[in-house]
Amino acid sequence: MQQRRTAVEPAPPRTYRPLRQIVVYLCITYGLTLAIALALPHAGIAPLIAIAFPVIAMALTVAFTVPRGQRRAVWAGVGFNPRRGRGLLIAVVGPAVIVAVSFGVAAAFGVVQFSGLPPGFGRRVLRIALTTIIFAVVFLGEEIGWRGYLLFRVAELTSGRRAALVTGFFHAIYHLPLLLLTTTYQSAGNRWIVVPMVMVTLTLAGVWYGWLRLWSGSIWPVSLSHSAFDNLMETAAGVTVTTSPAMMAYVTTETGVVTMIILVLVAGYLLTRRAADFAKAEPKSPRPTTDQRAAARLAGAEDPR
Repeated sequence: MQQRRTAVEPAPPRTYRPLRQIVVYLCITYGLTLAIALALPHAGIAPLIAIAFPVIAMALTVAFTVPRGQRRAVWAGVGFNPRRGRGLLIAVVGPAVIVAVSFGVAAAFGVVQFSGLPPGFGRRVLRIALTTIIFAVVFLGEEIGWRGYLLFRVAELTSGRRAALVTGFFHAIYHLPLLLLTTTYQSAGNRWIVVPMVMVTLTLAGVWYGWLRLWSGSIWPVSLSHSAFDNLMETAAGVTVTTSPAMMAYVTTETGVVTMIILVLVAGYLLTRRAADFAKAEPKSPRPTTDQRAAARLAGAEDPR
């Protein structure tokens, strides 16, 4: 069964001028994010709006830089069809373990305290599960662009492992306008301390998300994992008691040093022990020649669809 599933998964397409696609995609994404941060610096909806920018950037980049004959393959490479059901389970279990360990260490050092199970705990769990599922659809706006598109374009220029790290780094930079110019996104703590740790954490999280996309063969587990991480981290922060929100931000949550160290370990394991999975991002076909690129453009122009 394993061999049959692997055999039907299409190899990533090799596209025309991937470096130009990367530059155009990043310029659009960063430009839109900077614009919303400047326009709505105090609005809580600004980070939510920014979630849509990566998929918008991908659509524009593909439309203007990819020959018509290659566009369908690029969109198909995003991975909209679920292939491994257990990928959805791992997508939730992974963030749950990271959040539990991060807050557990913070509690052991007295940074936070757990006040016990709140009233209506069962309803809260159900609400968290429902919110995570809903936002898994919302976070497709980010993950289609980063792990469904950019990861494979970067992998055309370097190895799959480096592509996961580079894509994670680009994804981290995407958060900089929200971190530095708004007051509603990860606002606790000194920016000189918080921002560098967020940059490292998100870069390494890109290894986890990239591996999950390549191992599962689908973008859905990635988006679900992104949603689970954010919702579980927010929920854990909401049920704990701390005398210093800034200290909690330095130690745990998405901005904390403990979370960063955990992701260092996770990324190190994946990059060394699961290295073969990252090779799936690398196209196996040779680079298209000038004649082949011209033929692809001609085929697209003649396609009535």
